[in-house]
Amino acid sequence: MKIVERWMIKIVICHVLLLLFFQFIFGQFQVMKDLQRITFYEGVNHQNETPIMETWKKNQ
Repeated sequence: MKIVERWMIKIVICHVLLLLFFQFIFGQFQVMKDLQRITFYEGVNHQNETPIMETWKKNQ
């Protein structure tokens, strides 16, 4: 059973390292330019929540 646990720990560590590596690659080198344009267009980069709060106030 300890052998299985060791393998699972190694797999989890490898998975986390690969996740961080690819997050860095996608973030720094702008590999997915179309996706970045879509998030900017949809307003994900803007940190304003006023329209949502205003609609909630109108409904109540």
